[in-house]
Amino acid sequence: MKNVILILILIYSNSIFGQCFPDRHSTNWFDAWVTCMPKENPNPINKEGHWILYDLKNEYQIDKIKFWNLNDPSQLNWGMKDIKIDYSVDSLIWNHAGSFQLEKATGNNSYEGMHWVDVVIPKAKYILMTGVSNYGGACMGFAEVRFSAEKIKVTTDVSYEESDQNNLDINVLPNPFNDMMRIEFKSTTKNPLNIQISDLLGKGIYTEFLAMNSAYQSVKINTRKWPSGSYILIAKQGSIIKRVSLIKI
Repeated sequence: MKNVILILILIYSNSIFGQCFPDRHSTNWFDAWVTCMPKENPNPINKEGHWILYDLKNEYQIDKIKFWNLNDPSQLNWGMKDIKIDYSVDSLIWNHAGSFQLEKATGNNSYEGMHWVDVVIPKAKYILMTGVSNYGGACMGFAEVRFSAEKIKVTTDVSYEESDQNNLDINVLPNPFNDMMRIEFKSTTKNPLNIQISDLLGKGIYTEFLAMNSAYQSVKINTRKWPSGSYILIAKQGSIIKRVSLIKI
């Protein structure tokens, strides 16, 4: 069954909704999402710029997107014009869904946004929207976005994704961790092992390269200075890629 995921960057007051205009919007830019300061993009392929990242909490197949652009009549030029959309399951490995052009808003309180736009996103938990251009001005933004989506049933442990080949085992002790953790690796091959740990925005926190001279290797990591929160461990050995969710408390 298809669901509409509503990302409310703004909602206009219910008390002045008209029956003919159920999706009308505020004309105040303070009620919208606006960015004026470029930042490092979660997708390392993208340059520093203006972006917004949505965590959908579950994995969805998405086939349509609907936008409402920035509707403040004095700041219509801040509205997004060209954007690119990337999606990911783990916020580390990104896929490109395409580039899209947003229509300029009207500045009227009867504005109901754009028509639904077709998009092909087979499986995503994270949606990254990066502004390429706007209609003028130093800032960028838009008011609201909705996704037409179908939730994907996950049959494996969502915190641990198995590769098709089951010859690399990973054990993290403890997890959740505080000041220190140890990661144990057991493998049936002697291929070198590349370890990367990143936060949920894709910022690299730790990297290690292990020569698997034996079937068992371990690494101890001092995590005292890490901020509390969630992290993703990615271990790559040849064609095998495994991911483990980590939590710092």
